[in-house]
Parts: sequence; structure tokens; C-alpha cells
Amino acid sequence: MNVLLPVVLLFAPPQQDREQARAELQAAVDNSTDPDRQAAVAALAAAIELHTRFPGDTEAIPESVLEARVVLVRLYLAIEDASAAQEAMDDLIRTARGQTPPVRTYGLEVTELYEARKRALEAAGTATLEIVCEGACAISINERQSAPGANLLLGTYRVWVKGAKPDAGWTFHEVELVEPDGVVTITYEDPNPPAAVAVPAPPVEAAAKRMLPRAVEIAGAATGVGLLVVGAVLLSLDGKCSKTKTAPTAETTVEACGDTYESTVGGVSLLGVGGGLLVVSGVMLTIDEVQVGRAKGRQVTVAASFRF
Repeated sequence: MNVLLPVVLLFAPPQQDREQARAELQAAVDNSTDPDRQAAVAALAAAIELHTRFPGDTEAIPESVLEARVVLVRLYLAIEDASAAQEAMDDLIRTARGQTPPVRTYGLEVTELYEARKRALEAAGTATLEIVCEGACAISINERQSAPGANLLLGTYRVWVKGAKPDAGWTFHEVELVEPDGVVTITYEDPNPPAAVAVPAPPVEAAAKRMLPRAVEIAGAATGVGLLVVGAVLLSLDGKCSKTKTAPTAETTVEACGDTYESTVGGVSLLGVGGGLLVVSGVMLTIDEVQVGRAKGRQVTVAASFRF
């Protein structure tokens, strides 16, 4: 079964901290001959651990770093901590990956442990570590620049990944390869994705104002119609007898006719006022209804675009 330990998201420390870590590592190597071997071991192990907190900036591990790791193995052997010496040697071999550390410089015991552990790790097999990035990305495996797909000895690796964008951040993953010929995949996700750009909503025009309330316009039109009807009735009665509602003839007597209607002026006036009121109210009602209808249409269109 392939094992990928939980991802730990970090940001690489500043460059000045990297330089400080390198200086502390060299100082620990220089002091490795201290008579107090336990203190020398603790100082060198701490300096190496601090150095691993930075992604590699070269394609090869510097010789000074390989030497520091060999010295740590020798110190563990000197204090007879075989388990720690083996663990440190395994990490050295996985980190060197094709480079030959200066083991022969530090005695037969160190050399024999290196050759034995290298044979054991190679016999255990290898696995593939794949890095999937959206576009180009920088990759560091055990403090050295690496390709997206690497065939590695089984064991634990320190993996840094960074996108190609100038503002992209580093992410750190601790990966354990345990299955021979297995494949473990890391998918890089930028810890600083660009902020989403808010798209302003299209302006909504203010609702159209009516010239008069709708009820007033309808009432005006109805009143105009009523005045037209009354005016027409008055004109139809003009000159007719009040009793017979017919026009008098030469034979019609005053008693039979009664009064004669004189409604020309009133009828014409009512027709004029009623017609004008009907026309004005009708026009205002028509214009207002069209304007309001268009405004509603625009609002519906905007609402539909939001829903879409």
C-alpha cells in the first residue's frame, strides 16, 4: 500500500535564515571533535535538522552538507548508538541519490556501514514519487532540486513544492514510500490563490414615475366618456318639445309641446370638455402604462441574468 503522510503546509523561512542555518551546520562540524561527544552529537544533529527546513537551491547536495551527515554517523558509532547511526546513514543515502558521500575519509567502520546500508536499501526496492502541478513548478526532495517524477529508494522524504508564479508559496510534504514499485502522487495547490474578482451587477434603472395615479387617469377617461354621452343627449334634445320630445311642427300647439329645449350651448360645451378630458386622460394612461411596462421588462431581464 502506498503511504502519503498528511500534508503540512509551511512557508520557507527567509534567505538570511538559510545562511544562518548553513553557518550553524559548519560550526557544528568544526566542533565535532569536542571531548564531550554527547554535546557534539546533539549540536550536529540539531544543525542538520535545521538545515532540512529549507528547500534545496541546487541540483546537488553541497559536499559540506554530505560531510556533516557522515560526521554525524561517525559520532553515533563513537558513542555506540548503532540504531541512530543506521538511521542517519539511511537518510544520508536517500539524500545523496547518486552522489558519493566522503565516507572513506572517516574510517573503515563508517565505510562498511555505508556499503551495507546501501545494499540493503537497494535490495528493498524503489518507488516513484510524482508531483502534479498546474503549470511549471519548482521541486525539492531532501534539500536538492528534483524533477516532477523521481524514482526513489524506499523510506521517508522531505518534499518542497512551489508554483512558477512570482507570488507562489512553498508547500512542505513529508512522504513515506513503503511499497516497492509503488507510485505516490502529490498534487500542488497554491497556498496563495489569486483573489476572486467581484463582477459588479448591472445598474438597475429607477422605476418610471407616472404622470398621475392610474386610478385618476382611468377616472378622468370615464368622466370624459360620461360628459360626451350627456352632451350628445343634450344636443339630440335641442329644439324639441319638452312634453313630446319631438321637434314641433306648424300644427303643434304650445299646450301640446310645452317648453322647447335650448341645449345647444350646454351640449356643445359638454362634448368639448368630455372629449378633451377623454383624450388627455387616455393619452396619459397609455404613456404611463407603456413606461411602466418597459421598466418591468428591464427588471425581469436583469433578474434573469442574475439567476443565470
